[in-house]
Amino acid sequence: MAVLNRVFNIDEMRQLAQSKLPKFIFDYLSGGADDEWVLHNNREVFAKYGLLTEVLKDVSNIDTSTTILGMKTAAPFILSSTGASRFFHPEGEVAVARAAADENVLYGIAASAMSSIEEVAAVARGPRFFQVYVFKDPGLNSEFVQRTKAAGYQAMYLTVDTVVAGNRERDLRNQLSIPPKVTPRTVWQVGTRPKWAIDYMTTPAWTFPNVESALDEATKNDFGSVAEWFASQLDRSFTWDNAARLIAEWNGPFVIKGITRPQDAIRAAEIGATGIVVSNHGGRQLDRLPSSIELLPAIVDAVGDRLEVFIDSGFRRGTDIITALALGAKAVAIGRPYLYGLAAGGEAGVSRVVQLLKSEIVRDMAMMGLTSIDQISRDVLFERDRK
Repeated sequence: MAVLNRVFNIDEMRQLAQSKLPKFIFDYLSGGADDEWVLHNNREVFAKYGLLTEVLKDVSNIDTSTTILGMKTAAPFILSSTGASRFFHPEGEVAVARAAADENVLYGIAASAMSSIEEVAAVARGPRFFQVYVFKDPGLNSEFVQRTKAAGYQAMYLTVDTVVAGNRERDLRNQLSIPPKVTPRTVWQVGTRPKWAIDYMTTPAWTFPNVESALDEATKNDFGSVAEWFASQLDRSFTWDNAARLIAEWNGPFVIKGITRPQDAIRAAEIGATGIVVSNHGGRQLDRLPSSIELLPAIVDAVGDRLEVFIDSGFRRGTDIITALALGAKAVAIGRPYLYGLAAGGEAGVSRVVQLLKSEIVRDMAMMGLTSIDQISRDVLFERDRK
């Protein structure tokens, strides 16, 4: 698409996505919890960090490939599991999976995906993982283990920071529901986005195929009922012991997502996790958490090489990703950036986002005198407020 070739960074992709989506859908994608303090701080905090250059180095060949959870990938970033991707494009997770496979980057789908485990596996030749929540029903989690293993997924993620949903006031003001509530406001918003409206009306109804076995007939065909079911299934009594049992049942690379304290990172290693994601959920949960990048160094120092440390929340540039790698992250997970691409141009939009970030990393590494990911260390970092 010619318009995608005129997009040169993630912020411009965000603007293009905004022009494609009804406001209530775009707000769901781009909004955060409460006052959205964390949402904004996730970006602002990068001003604390600078990158240093080393000149007169041979940078004629730069390799951005790395190994994540034993899987070879072309770049040190992950397309994170986000769920409900058909909100933004009718092909949803399938389009993302194809783009990720073509670009050879790790991609994961969630239990709340609008494409099935098997559908994504059929189109995703590249590295992939499946993400579960802390569900009350252990039988459902066991079903996920069996299905993902059968479909060839290489890793499982457990998201642990959503035992209750965040207070996302944009969604409350918009009275977000699917089908959209018919009000003058929603009619206007959908009417100003005719392509989205046509796609919504002419493509198969939105469903959540990965949890259909747990839903009755009345619930599975009603989005509001499915949303209520998801909320009711989040287990507030889920503990480290439950996580340890799920790790043992999976018996493979396993990542715990939503870590903010060094002691929790250590505990994850003790129960057999392969990796963790330092995360504030993109500012969509607790609205007074520090940025993930501020939390990263202490967590990396606490766990050493006992597990792989990943990070998400607020990453928009190649320089952001290099900063996280310099602070000890194994890789960075991105969510909103590739969803902006999905909304802007489907599979091609996702590929464009991946290519933009890859090209930024290559260019930044060349200017820094680096030729491989393993050369990125704290030595290349300048911290402006460091005493």
